[in-house]
Amino acid sequence: MKKILLLAGLAGMVAANAEAVDMTPYVGMDAGYAMVDGNTDTNGDLSTKNWSLAAVLGARTDHYGIEAFYMNSLRQHKADAATRISGYGVDALAFQQLGCSGRWELVGAAGIGEYKIKANSAEDGESDTGYGYRLGGGLQYALSENTSIRAMYHHVWMVKSDIDSMDEFTIGFRYAF
Repeated sequence: MKKILLLAGLAGMVAANAEAVDMTPYVGMDAGYAMVDGNTDTNGDLSTKNWSLAAVLGARTDHYGIEAFYMNSLRQHKADAATRISGYGVDALAFQQLGCSGRWELVGAAGIGEYKIKANSAEDGESDTGYGYRLGGGLQYALSENTSIRAMYHHVWMVKSDIDSMDEFTIGFRYAF
């Protein structure tokens, strides 16, 4: 009987804490510019500067959030090769309000993503897939209660890839439900 009461008490505490967390889901879109750093063999065929679009799905509380993304770059041409980078991943976010109006927020991000790089040259096509650790920061401004704009910078350390790292600059909007 004591075990049942103990388990019921623990379940009640967990349920009460779960109800106290107010999560706000949101969707978004980002336009980005990435600068790629790789070894000299790869950089011969790859464009080192890529424009991209990303779709975002996330949820947040007042100070923390989680965000999943899928990005795809526009085809970039360099000499006889065309390069395209795509990727997906997840970031954990931290938010800190600035000032008393509550419209401006600092945003910190840490996450992981998987990236695929395709280079199609006149002779052949090559692709490379690897994952990367992401760390970034930025600024967000609330236009209304549901809509905000965000500018971010991410540095991505690539693992198991011909690409060493990427620097991503993005600007986009978020719509909360």
